[in-house]
Amino acid sequence: DLNLLVVFEAVVAEASVSRAARRLHLSQPALSHSLARLREAFGDPILVRRGRGMEPTPVALAALPEVRSLLAQVG
Repeated sequence: DLNLLVVFEAVVAEASVSRAARRLHLSQPALSHSLARLREAFGDPILVRRGRGMEPTPVALAALPEVRSLLAQVG
């Protein structure tokens, strides 16, 4: 699902569900649902809590360039 890749890029780039939801003009529950689907597909949490914020996992950071490349090709 291409929309999930858009959500993935926003969540990893923003390192925040709330900021990614605002960026994509989605409700936070809708984005959280998409994030849950991404976590299942990747077998990875994508974002983890670090102190008071969130941080992308190594798996998410490694996948980010390829996801951006795919999005650029279809965009």
